[in-house]
Amino acid sequence: MSEKKGIFLKLALLCLCLLPSAAVGQGSIGPLQGVRSFYLAGFQSLVRAGDLVYFTVNPPINSETLWRTDGTAEGTFQLATTSNWPPILRARFWTVQGSRLFFTAPRSLEPGDLHRVLWRSDGTSESTISLTEELSFAIDASVGTSPTSLAIPETGAVFFSAGPEGEPAEQPDFELWVTNGTAEGTRLVKDINPEGASKPSFMTAFGGQLFFVADTPQGRELWRSDGTPEGTERVESLHHLDAGILALTRAGDALFLLAETATGLELWRSDGTEAGTSQALELPSSRLLGYATAGRRFFLAAGDASLQDKELWAVDGTAGETVQVLETAAPGLSKLSAFGNGVLFSLSEAGHGLEPWLSDGTPEGTRMVADICPGPCDSSPGFLGISAGRAMLMADDGDSGHEPWSTDGTPAGTHRAGDLCPGECGSAVSSPGEVGGWLVMVTGNQIWLSDGSRDGAFRATQLSASIVTGAVPLPDRLLISTTDPAFTPALSALPVTAPAPPPQSVWLDSARVPGFRFKVQIDGQTVGRQEPACMAQTLCVSGAQPGRSEVFVRVSGRPALVKLTTSAVDVWVLQTATGHLRHYRLNASDPAGSTLDGILDPQAFRVLGALEADTGEAKKPRTPQPPGRWIEYKTAPGFRVQARLTSDGTSRILRKEPCIAETFCLGSGTTEVLVRVTGPKPNKYFWPMIARFTPATLEVWVQQRKTGKIRYYKLNAPPAGSSELDGYFDRLGFKK
Repeated sequence: MSEKKGIFLKLALLCLCLLPSAAVGQGSIGPLQGVRSFYLAGFQSLVRAGDLVYFTVNPPINSETLWRTDGTAEGTFQLATTSNWPPILRARFWTVQGSRLFFTAPRSLEPGDLHRVLWRSDGTSESTISLTEELSFAIDASVGTSPTSLAIPETGAVFFSAGPEGEPAEQPDFELWVTNGTAEGTRLVKDINPEGASKPSFMTAFGGQLFFVADTPQGRELWRSDGTPEGTERVESLHHLDAGILALTRAGDALFLLAETATGLELWRSDGTEAGTSQALELPSSRLLGYATAGRRFFLAAGDASLQDKELWAVDGTAGETVQVLETAAPGLSKLSAFGNGVLFSLSEAGHGLEPWLSDGTPEGTRMVADICPGPCDSSPGFLGISAGRAMLMADDGDSGHEPWSTDGTPAGTHRAGDLCPGECGSAVSSPGEVGGWLVMVTGNQIWLSDGSRDGAFRATQLSASIVTGAVPLPDRLLISTTDPAFTPALSALPVTAPAPPPQSVWLDSARVPGFRFKVQIDGQTVGRQEPACMAQTLCVSGAQPGRSEVFVRVSGRPALVKLTTSAVDVWVLQTATGHLRHYRLNASDPAGSTLDGILDPQAFRVLGALEADTGEAKKPRTPQPPGRWIEYKTAPGFRVQARLTSDGTSRILRKEPCIAETFCLGSGTTEVLVRVTGPKPNKYFWPMIARFTPATLEVWVQQRKTGKIRYYKLNAPPAGSSELDGYFDRLGFKK
């Protein structure tokens, strides 16, 4: 770097303190924030409605309360106390319309009274009211999982299946009802079956109207309704299908009704009129393997009675074309997941194991996505969800176990999103959805976020003594429900205020800036490239021209970012130990000006020590992810350990070595580290004790098996020339 350029860079760094605070930290993820705990109580039924989440709280008495939260402590409060709701007949969350919730609750405490009352809440105590104070009804649960209530956004109406109070609770006359959210606007739409219950089910919105399946004296039929008696009419007779209807859904410009008959499968297509309703596909002697709607097509997978021969069909809801896209006897094709305008599924073919496949609805567009586990082994992919237009899968590449993978549908665009359990072990991941452009993944007591990039998943937070029981994405945060070892439920929130996820590129890391990873985007489209030639404690990044650094990032207590380009620059900085992410934007220079934007963030990341102090005592720091498999000894029951040595920038995980009683011996062919947990001591704690024969930096994880609690210890390498080999013991390691 030239002398003139070096002087300019130093001046730029010195002048950052003059920048306005508005330029600092335009987005971040984390840290975790507490919302509320519920002692001696339990909560259930977290349901999102718009920007709110509703749930009920059950104290240890015969009562129940309705609550709402927006993910903040001040926005979490009780809406209604309902002491006449017995626990056995708790409120049932039912239908949402925007931020409005419709739910039902028992009418009384009388034994055998199964009638329920319809309620509505807009998220305030004043708006939480009963809509049927003089009319109780029972919600139909006899039709399984098919929808028996639905909100029609275009009209503001909510339809539901219910029976009037006067009918026997065991055999109510279920008919079609509607409400507009007021007591006077809650009414019976039409008595479709005068001789019995029509049991409206499979409710689907199409063209601003409700379509549903109903029982009539003649048999099952497809009906539609606009909410008025005269606008409620039959569309098509389905008498021969009896009770074999499997789905009613929309694709393109048509409704599709899938049914299982005594002879096989039938798929019907409808434009909403009797004249426009006809059979689109008949598969005699076939069994359903899976179905999905994607884009304008309805995809259907079916097999013969033995499930040896399988077929994949695509029916166009706009053009009306029916195409067989695949015929195979290979294992797989059991589940279909919508991805863009096509479907993902797993299939095995000659020379390859069970791998992800993609179909766009044509034979030539049906192919294997990638051979994740090369050769005949199975990657056994499972669909997780969609993140930033990419499909997220759980798959096994044969080396790193079952881990999350990301794909754009091409072999080149398929890669592992993260090794959440390092080594050969796999991860048990569940995905509650997407928040702020990030895919959320839950593993035990950890929350991971992924942008879909190669190994870009990172642990956003870890709850040391709690287990995550649920997670609900909100517009600017992730609401997390947990329970601790004492079964005390709590709500927490992970703020997600980043304006956009990082680009689909590999995270940059440098030994000059340890503990952090970076992504850089220049002018909104050019992905930054790390340059090997750089200053100390600095990351140098080039844009379109390799070897010519344009962006400089330094994280020494506080992030400092400067640039030598007039283009706009976006920088994402991730602290790997905490999962805290910050996003910064250095604006483009004014064409008429002469300034280059820079940022100094004085409150970005928490400085981490080897052991953090709290009230003068040593406490567990925020624990990094253990690096491998737990090591156990029969002679040291109750605990297990992991350890890692780092020297000259190279790390290695220590293995189990032959040892003496009550001690863990760890090394790589010879014992290098000794770990022993003694006690309980007079202070009623077990004390972890660590000794080492090596001057390398040592990290040790100790887990108490009974509680699952983990303590993390880091012993730094001694100074060059030192003759000391320091060890460590923790007086407050684990409670008895």
